[in-house]
Amino acid sequence: MENTTSWTRYLGVSLRPFSGHAPLSLILRGALQAAICIVLLVVGIRMRAEMRQLAAVDAGAAQLGGFLVLAGVVLVVLALAALVKIAVGILDLVPRTSVPGTVISISERKFLDFLPDVVNNALWDRKNNNVGLSWAERRRVRHELVIDTGNGTRAWTLRNRRKARGLLPGQAITVVASPLVGYVERIEPRT
Repeated sequence: MENTTSWTRYLGVSLRPFSGHAPLSLILRGALQAAICIVLLVVGIRMRAEMRQLAAVDAGAAQLGGFLVLAGVVLVVLALAALVKIAVGILDLVPRTSVPGTVISISERKFLDFLPDVVNNALWDRKNNNVGLSWAERRRVRHELVIDTGNGTRAWTLRNRRKARGLLPGQAITVVASPLVGYVERIEPRT
């Protein structure tokens, strides 16, 4: 666990899939994603059947049919990913683990924020010549809570920053979180 936490903190990203998302949110988002994929697959299958009839007459229809097969494969992969998201959400819906420890840091993290400022400015802070958002405005931000458990450090992604309001480094707390995705349900101060 210590090795994973150190890599997570170094890279500025969470290595845990769906990190910090509420299990119910995963279930709902997965169900919506699966439903959209299934609808698009049904439409694609019907279009492919029509393309088979036209392929004998038109060569362009045969090429479009090949594209529909490729799109179908992508949709199947996305539907399977949605089912995994639903399964993880269901498995993580009820169980919670309590982890006592001392707050080390509460920080805002961005992808690749370990790089020197000069490099980050070159990568992210360029303005997009009157086209809209800069790279920095599109860069994902996550809030990270790191505690020392006595057996090493543990880190969680907080999707709701208000949960950590009032916490200070050195404060003794207990983090109540889901075991798979690390959704922090609540943070309880210890005395």
